[in-house]
Amino acid sequence: MAAGRPCRAAAVLRVKNFRRHTIDSNLNDELSAVYEEIMWLAARPNVTPSVARSWYTHATVERLKKRVRMFTGRVSKQASYFEEELRLEHFLRIQTTLTQLVERHLRDDYRDAQEFIETIKRCEQVHIVTRSENYAAMKAKGDYQDAGIELVDWSSLDYETQSKLWQKMLRGKVANHDEYQPRRHS
Repeated sequence: MAAGRPCRAAAVLRVKNFRRHTIDSNLNDELSAVYEEIMWLAARPNVTPSVARSWYTHATVERLKKRVRMFTGRVSKQASYFEEELRLEHFLRIQTTLTQLVERHLRDDYRDAQEFIETIKRCEQVHIVTRSENYAAMKAKGDYQDAGIELVDWSSLDYETQSKLWQKMLRGKVANHDEYQPRRHS
């Protein structure tokens, strides 16, 4: 993926531009350090770009996700029924996108922490879907239509559904959870 190009799924789904009040310069410094660690790992013998990328997606994300992960305000219709385990789904294919970035930076002997940071901020957007929909989206390479996933807007959900989803999936798990805290309408 070239710098500035949207991830494949962006052509299929509207990507929301978030207010970045929760993204601070300290976070940029931390993400830059993670990038340097990933590229150091990627240069080691017998370490694939995918394994190096996992330093972010599996090792360091736990301490960073509450500050960088952003809910889009979109929920699958199936998820709103609570009949199955739910997931925060990275519809912009974060693992694939970051692996491709690491591969390209290695191949071209190129280093750009800012590109990594921008990619993280773009691809750390999530929808709420069911576990089976998450798997279907992976198989369909992020194409929600092919995966049979229908999204609805948060604002179309009733107060009780919003409350359950907010408690279970958003509070303390995404940076912008306060923007989606349910409020009773008078």
